[in-house]
Amino acid sequence: MHTERLGHYEVELSARQFIHNGGWAAFAAIHARADEPSGEHGPHGEGAAVFPEQRVADETVFASEAAAIAGARKAALAVLTYLGTVSPPR
Repeated sequence: MHTERLGHYEVELSARQFIHNGGWAAFAAIHARADEPSGEHGPHGEGAAVFPEQRVADETVFASEAAAIAGARKAALAVLTYLGTVSPPR
């Protein structure tokens, strides 16, 4: 799993390999950063879930773990851009 900080959010990116064909699926989760003063924290001190972990790019089977992580990052950025919390990458 890879974790990145984007603004006030912590993004968790992961990939899981399919047993039947060896391809990879992309997963992402977005949490409010636990070190933010908003006070919105989970029971274990983590930030509140903005986007619970789920498979992203549902129809895409990636050729490698790295490609799946990149796909998860792209999807997470799209969610944050849609919410207006980060600017689109240039």
